[in-house]
Amino acid sequence: MLNGIDIEGLEGAKTAIRAEPAAGIARYGVALNWKGGTRIEAQSLPMSLGGDTIPRNFSWTVDEPPQLLGQSTGPTPQEYLMSGVGACIMVGFVVHSALKGVTLRSLKITMGGGLDLAGFLNLRPDAQIKMSGLSYDIEVDADADEALLQEIAGLAFNFSPNAMTAAQGVPMTGSLKQVAAV
Repeated sequence: MLNGIDIEGLEGAKTAIRAEPAAGIARYGVALNWKGGTRIEAQSLPMSLGGDTIPRNFSWTVDEPPQLLGQSTGPTPQEYLMSGVGACIMVGFVVHSALKGVTLRSLKITMGGGLDLAGFLNLRPDAQIKMSGLSYDIEVDADADEALLQEIAGLAFNFSPNAMTAAQGVPMTGSLKQVAAV
């Protein structure tokens, strides 16, 4: 174990996925329920990894601040997006540090991003709807030189599923089903 990562277990998982690629396919889901105004309750759904179903019993609130018509009962959707990207980079940093034999004493990632509400509100054709970009800063105290830490940072970003999804985009589909009032 290094930095809380079971390196032997990780190597075993890599071997299993090489032998059977389907063992490395993960599926995730969340259910979102409107609670009035801009408040939303999110609930994790069971995930699958290979042929295994993994229960996930987590819920959280999403909301906007009063300036954006909410009540600040939880982080905004953008804050959750940034936390998901930043957390994924952080997991990669911790794992790659362990694989390289680097002991971490502290690790912090700060994320930032901007949004032009004129796009969301369809006020101007030139206003971008998506966030204008995301940035991250890593602060680390570790037993490695800066060159190795830069290498680990590059691996953490370049092999982060969430960072690559945000940076490169993915196809997205949707549907609507009208249900009867309860």
